[in-house]
Amino acid sequence: MVLLAWMGVNGADALLTALSLALGASELNPFLGTIGIVLGTQTMLAIKLLFALSIGGVLWERGAFRIMRTLNIAMVLVVFYNALIISYGLN
Repeated sequence: MVLLAWMGVNGADALLTALSLALGASELNPFLGTIGIVLGTQTMLAIKLLFALSIGGVLWERGAFRIMRTLNIAMVLVVFYNALIISYGLN
């Protein structure tokens, strides 16, 4: 269940990133921003999701459920913040 929540919040983050990029924003992560410039937005979003899946898989395999729960809470806060910024920008 913790891994499913991890993928859900990272999927929501990727969707909000795609929406913000479509509205003219830029990716603030320098690694992903460079990938987005060189290889395109779709590739950047795919790498973002694959990176999240690999982190979740490693933590799941090691049994680090407490760390995953903490990261899930942090990602929920990031998603809420991004949604707030996007909704503010649309007004």
